[in-house]
Amino acid sequence: DAHRAALAVQITVGVISAALMLGTAILKGVSYPWAAPLMVLLFIPTVLLRLRTSRFYRSVSRPQFYHVAGMSTLATASILGCAWLLYTCFTNYTDDGALWTPLVKSKLILDTKDVYDNVYSTRALDYDTDCGAGKTTTTDESEQNRVDQACAMAETVWFVVWMVPFGALLFNFFLAIFCGLETRFKLADGRGVVRLLQQFVCVLVFLIAGMYVSIYASGVSVYLASAFMALAAATILMLMVYVNYEVEPAVLKQVAADSTFAQNMVKAFKSDWVRAVGVGSANVLIPFFLALDMLRQKTRRLTKRTDKEGRFTEFGRTFLDNVESWNWNSILTKVIILGEIFGVLILGSKFTYIFFSWLNDQLADFALGAVFVLVFIVGCLMFMLPMVPGSAVYLFAGIVIGKQSQASIGFWWGVILASLLGLVAKLVACCGQYGIGFVLGKSVKVQKMIGVDTVPTRAIEYVLNQRGMQPGKVAILVGGPDWPTSVTCGILKLNIPQMILGTLPVFIASIAPQTLVGALLTKESDGNATLWSAVTTACTGVAAVCQAGACLVATRTILRTVEERSEELSQPRPEHAKVAELTAAEADLRAAFAQVEAWPALSSRRKATVLFGAALQLLAGFLLAADFVLVDPICFRKFAVSDSIDIQLDGKVMNVFLVPVGVAAVSIWVLGCCIHTFHSKDIGKLARASLQNQ
Repeated sequence: DAHRAALAVQITVGVISAALMLGTAILKGVSYPWAAPLMVLLFIPTVLLRLRTSRFYRSVSRPQFYHVAGMSTLATASILGCAWLLYTCFTNYTDDGALWTPLVKSKLILDTKDVYDNVYSTRALDYDTDCGAGKTTTTDESEQNRVDQACAMAETVWFVVWMVPFGALLFNFFLAIFCGLETRFKLADGRGVVRLLQQFVCVLVFLIAGMYVSIYASGVSVYLASAFMALAAATILMLMVYVNYEVEPAVLKQVAADSTFAQNMVKAFKSDWVRAVGVGSANVLIPFFLALDMLRQKTRRLTKRTDKEGRFTEFGRTFLDNVESWNWNSILTKVIILGEIFGVLILGSKFTYIFFSWLNDQLADFALGAVFVLVFIVGCLMFMLPMVPGSAVYLFAGIVIGKQSQASIGFWWGVILASLLGLVAKLVACCGQYGIGFVLGKSVKVQKMIGVDTVPTRAIEYVLNQRGMQPGKVAILVGGPDWPTSVTCGILKLNIPQMILGTLPVFIASIAPQTLVGALLTKESDGNATLWSAVTTACTGVAAVCQAGACLVATRTILRTVEERSEELSQPRPEHAKVAELTAAEADLRAAFAQVEAWPALSSRRKATVLFGAALQLLAGFLLAADFVLVDPICFRKFAVSDSIDIQLDGKVMNVFLVPVGVAAVSIWVLGCCIHTFHSKDIGKLARASLQNQ
């Protein structure tokens, strides 16, 4: 109840909390060099949100508040820009100022000597002999690997120190843009609330896409991936709090009654899938919240601030009343499914990188022409596998061709040709994936599974059927996952040339930067190793932002189409008559499923089974996700496409699993999958028996 206390108490609690969090980030500054700058930057929107929800600023008009906030952050960005310019061009940090030169790099290394002295637990590191271009390698490959990781950690520290003012500039600039957009929304009427909710959904998709991309960015930079995950998770939390405070419940109810989009959004947020995401994300925090709510109610009664009976506060009681009516069997089953998908993504990405690393070694002695042909064939085949991301194929092409081209046609020509090869492989694979979808689309059950008769799927079809390179169409084809997007195009029987035309911008948004990243990982030392490392990280970030940005534009286009053409898209179509017939035929079976899987109707054994399966998947997910935030991984050895199986994994692929946690995590995940299979068959058998007895 700190927010209900006196202002002095609120400020004291806020300052102490911020100091403790920032102090922790600073103390872990070597392991997580991005943590302290990120936390300081997040203080800005946190303070703005607290001011906006205070009593005083509630009386200020919304456009006026965000106008002032936007101008303030824009002014801050301008000041930071001037300071950055002065610092880099006119400072006496070195004779070259602070521009990125070998002299500035040497000075940064010298200034962070304490980091090199302590970053490696066994001994102090010397940059020239342990980390630099002319470093002395040891015969112990395991020790050399640990030294290289320590060097990478130290380099990340001083590079963040040099780069963070520019990052602060960009953060304030984007925050100013956000505030500027907020001045356009008038929440007193329904239209403004709908636009705000649309913006919320778009940004949410953008951030989730960023988290998805960060899984594959870990194949290039583990530190970059963990920073993506932390930033996206913190922003999603703040965004949810922001929308909760900005939109009045009464206005939201009115909008839900009048707006088709709001009705669809309410329906989506009440779906078991969204609830499963919430339960999976909160998990152990739910009982923790209930325990704190009981303590809060006890404190209120002791201090005479409430006369209401019961163990929970009014908010806690409302929360319990709502969740008691949920279909918990369906929600927990979907938690298990989400855990299975997460595990497949993690394991798929790890073994994809290992396979490409092995193939890279095998192609080392081939002629460049043969390498082009083999990389094209392998790339097309890998694209046909649902769990293989396109980014892995582009990285592989850049590594193999970039490495071999340095001794023949030249590095940059190799990058250009590898990028073009990746584009051709992508387009050929799109046609192959389209063919898979075309064949699958002949099945009425497959059509029903993707919802060809639903408004959202028809909205996607409407956008993709537009001719040319419309932004929304391009965004769906570029930003969507490779395999599902092209297969869906085949199921919907879209125009193939138009699909290929809309896919072409993927060359700029994804293929070229990620191919360059792969090639730079193999670039021979020329005295600018740190510069190329910075370019690698920047290219990875650009590709991730482009991918997430495409998802944002695609989501916005689909939402607008649903809002504007909902009535047209909801009309029955003759070609979907069989889908409607199948839906009607399965109505009784769905009703039987709903009856037998109702939580009160389930036996204790079945409740325990689905709870145990969900708990296993959540535990496995925690362990697998820990590698994205911990400096020293606990499940998998750090392995990138450019690494060697012989060096990093001691010649054994299964050494990618760390003992005992990695093996335990995968075993728990497999056991959770087995329990899901058993429980699903059990519920299905029970539903069919119930249907026969009716």
